[in-house]
Amino acid sequence: MNTSTYRLKTNRIGGGREAGFTLVELIVVISIISILLSISVMSFNSWIVNKRIEAQVKQIAADINEHRLSALTRKQRFSVTLNANSYVFRSYSSSEEPLSAGTVVPGGTRNVAYGLKSDASTFYNNVRLEIDQRGMINPLGTIFLDRSDSASLNCLTINTVRTNIGKINAGWSNCDDR
Repeated sequence: MNTSTYRLKTNRIGGGREAGFTLVELIVVISIISILLSISVMSFNSWIVNKRIEAQVKQIAADINEHRLSALTRKQRFSVTLNANSYVFRSYSSSEEPLSAGTVVPGGTRNVAYGLKSDASTFYNNVRLEIDQRGMINPLGTIFLDRSDSASLNCLTINTVRTNIGKINAGWSNCDDR
């Protein structure tokens, strides 16, 4: 018996190379995975910002509507003061009390993460809106949110008896109701 016929064959693929991955192949795969992961993280972060903007718009509209309802049911005046980074609700004991007076409603001060603007470049600064005893508000126009160009809800329009939320049109001139 010839001993050479019983020799064990080694596991080799394609002309003498051993099975497995080279260091270069592993680095390329890890690079591709890291690039895809960084793109998905950036998309996720912009999605989070958009959702926060939408939540802020809904919160402002809900707060204004809540105080309108309170004015109507309590037969009491309220006001909201808009600033770039906050808004404050005040209540008034009589119809003669000036807007500069009034008592800050408990929990009525809200900070906002994205600035409140009256147009594309002007932030609000101590703009007061009065809500009368009938729940009617002096019309303001539109409140835009800063950094809000891609969110699906990023502005609100305040009318005498209604507050609408919507999306800023391309020219930043008005809020298209949703």
